[in-house]
Amino acid sequence: MSTPFSEEPGFQSDRCECEAATWLMRLNSRTVDSTELEAFFAWRRSPANAEAYDRLEAQWRESRRLADDPDIQSAIRGALEPSPARSRLLIHMALAAGVVSLLATMAFFYLSRDTVFETDIGEQRLVQLDDGSRIHLDTATTIRMKNANRRALILDRGRAFFDVAQDPSHPFTVTADGTEILALGTRFEVEQTASGVSVALLEGHVRVQKAIAGAASAALDLYPGQSVTIGPAGPGEVRPANPAVVTAWTEGRLEFNETLLHEAIGQVNRYSRAKLRMSTGRWANERVTGSFAVGDTAAFVDAVTAIYPLVALRRPDGTLELRER
Repeated sequence: MSTPFSEEPGFQSDRCECEAATWLMRLNSRTVDSTELEAFFAWRRSPANAEAYDRLEAQWRESRRLADDPDIQSAIRGALEPSPARSRLLIHMALAAGVVSLLATMAFFYLSRDTVFETDIGEQRLVQLDDGSRIHLDTATTIRMKNANRRALILDRGRAFFDVAQDPSHPFTVTADGTEILALGTRFEVEQTASGVSVALLEGHVRVQKAIAGAASAALDLYPGQSVTIGPAGPGEVRPANPAVVTAWTEGRLEFNETLLHEAIGQVNRYSRAKLRMSTGRWANERVTGSFAVGDTAAFVDAVTAIYPLVALRRPDGTLELRER
């Protein structure tokens, strides 16, 4: 019996490539909301789709790197640069019409305000900046971008993953709770937690510095595969950063590897308005290992209650309480 055309290996490969190219264009050309991200996560669960997307994304990264080449940039500037005669004509026209004054006033008000990106509970968002950098906002996250310097951002709350376009003449900074993270071209995560600001670096190089009592602490350099939490007294111990765990939430998953139960519950609660609580501290420091879809509290509760002598009860306020059996 012959294989249906739609299942032939060549056709399937072409289809995956085409769909991967469509997703790459959609995820890199504009802001993407949680509905589209969920659809992307579902599509990417297929190994063939994931392989096609990763391959095209690697090619896209290489093309972006070449675009930063000084020779290529010089050629582009030369092609776009107006002639002296045309520049003089435009200036005289603007002055004659009083446009320069108007533009200056408009620019002042524009540059004095911030652009705000934010997500609600259970929502994620992908943002493409003008310079080619990308920001993936996790649930309940707010980021402000200074219009006067669009490579200077402030993380007010939550967690975000940054994929920074290289531009040595314009450093990229993220400030969170008095901690500044300086990057040139790199991929890293920043999260505001109860204990401070956590930074995990996957590619490139970042420099972390915190203002303490009005003075800057000693700068700490992070290298790929390292993470650190900066508390009120400054940076803590530098720890290993597992790329699969760090980026799991950007692919719609929560990865726990010998994670303390109370910490895992905190991660699960980020994605739900109905919170999960423990009425006993006896099991709080037990370990949890597993992979769960973001927002799937039920699957997490089923796994925990199967391992430990706990039972889940729904409270009148909507809280799901874990009690001992």
